Formats: sequence, structure tokens, C-alpha cells
Amino acid sequence: MERTVALNSQFHDIYLSMPMDATLLPELQGLSYWGRTVHEILQEVNPRLMSRLVEGQRLHAYIERKQGYLQIEAARLERLWWRLHPLSADAGYLARANWQRHCKLAVREMLIDELAKSLSGSTADM
Repeated sequence: MERTVALNSQFHDIYLSMPMDATLLPELQGLSYWGRTVHEILQEVNPRLMSRLVEGQRLHAYIERKQGYLQIEAARLERLWWRLHPLSADAGYLARANWQRHCKLAVREMLIDELAKSLSGSTADM
């Protein structure tokens, strides 16, 4: 199944507008890119769920579970993207760097869109 990914979707703005000081929040210390992204998108699209997770002291476990899934899924989608968009063997350094950057952006965009949509529900798999 081939997907075309738009790098200018409505959810991409959530990531781009993420405040720089968000990485300094104590609950985000030690989390990877995907953990911080889960936190920010959850806060943006479903603050009620976030409040319930905080009250039940389950927020960190929830974020870590989502982070683990997203890291594995990102690696899988990157490999798929490489197969669907092969780079010629004689490509130069800049072409290779641009190809890798585009791959990462496409995968991140796809996963951010899916994450935001899944977290928009009222309970979103607590």
C-alpha cells in the first residue's frame, strides 16, 4: 500500500508551533522526540484525556507506551519509504542527505497526523 504524504497538513502546525521551552518540562525529561511529540499533541487535541491520565498517575506510562510504538513504526515506515523511493547508486552527498531528510519528514508527518487523529477521541486508548 503506497501513501502520499503532504508535508503541510493541519497537524504539522501543531509540531511547528511547539514551544521551545516544552523540552524543559520535568515530565518530558528523558523522553525522545516521539515522547515529547505525544505529550504536546495530547495536550493540544485532548486535554481532558491528559488530565485524567495525570490524575490517575498514568501519563508517563501512557507516553512511554506511545513513544515505543511510534519509534518502531517510524523505523518500519522509513524502510518502506526507502524501498518505494530508491536512490541511485551514483547520487552525491547532498542528494543523499536531501533524500534522507525527506524520508524522515515524510514519516514524521504521517505519524503525527495519525497520532493527532487517534488522540482526538474522548478516551483514545487509555
